[in-house]
Amino acid sequence: MGRKNKLDSSFNIIEDYFDKSDLKSFTEYKFGEIFNRNRHSWGVPVDRYASQVLTYLVNRKVMIENTFINDSNESKAIYSWKSKDEFTVISGLKSDSYFSHYSALYLHQLSLQIPKTIYLNFEHKSASSYKSDDNILLQESIDKAFQGRQRKSLVTFSFLEKKIILINGKFTNKLGVEKKSGKEQCFGYTDIERTLIDISVRPVYAGGVFEVLEAYKLAKGKISVVKLANYLTQLDFIYPYHQVIGFYLERAGYGETEIRHFMKDMKFNFYLTYDIRNKEFSEKWKLYYPKGI
Repeated sequence: MGRKNKLDSSFNIIEDYFDKSDLKSFTEYKFGEIFNRNRHSWGVPVDRYASQVLTYLVNRKVMIENTFINDSNESKAIYSWKSKDEFTVISGLKSDSYFSHYSALYLHQLSLQIPKTIYLNFEHKSASSYKSDDNILLQESIDKAFQGRQRKSLVTFSFLEKKIILINGKFTNKLGVEKKSGKEQCFGYTDIERTLIDISVRPVYAGGVFEVLEAYKLAKGKISVVKLANYLTQLDFIYPYHQVIGFYLERAGYGETEIRHFMKDMKFNFYLTYDIRNKEFSEKWKLYYPKGI
């Protein structure tokens, strides 16, 4: 008979904790935080450390070790509790993160393509990290900013032949983020209205403006345009993205009553996206857009 492990007497309590937990995926550091908060209630012997308990749970095959590779070819371990669900595992890369942009489109079935790139968003700590008293909008500054290419996150990982892009996004206090919970699934992702705003602001994370327009078409009958407008107000962007969203809604065939929510305060000429080569101009929306959309 094999030698009894000191942790065996704690196993049922630990298992019950993680079975009921809404966090199913984490780094070793995050597990250590959980361990330090709960070791006494779990009845873990004083001579056992977090790393030893983690190894024990992996050996018991209830904790699964997953290996991610960053763009410097360095490995990072993410541990998932009784789950091999791809989105659940990936969510463990960053605490308090959620899936956004094209990944949220896919989860809402607003894209027919199986994504090869996953977008995981973790927010700035506060609104003050984005806001500045110097953010006075001028037409000249808008024109200059949108002549170049849109900036993209350079923080990437690979996992199971998928590319994961970490986006350090604007602080929103998780506006419009909902939770998918189940026996093996547990992760956050933006609801449809928030997703449509995000991909309008960052079309580079959604396959481009034509893909964004297709998402607006597929979302007809599934969204609340009033909620969309309210979210946009709460997000309080410096740039006039209401012109972009109104344009997409019109091109996607939404009604005038719905579009009217965005027909306001058009002080500036704006752009549907960055670095438009062959552009046309909408007088109605005071918006430059790629020819053919």
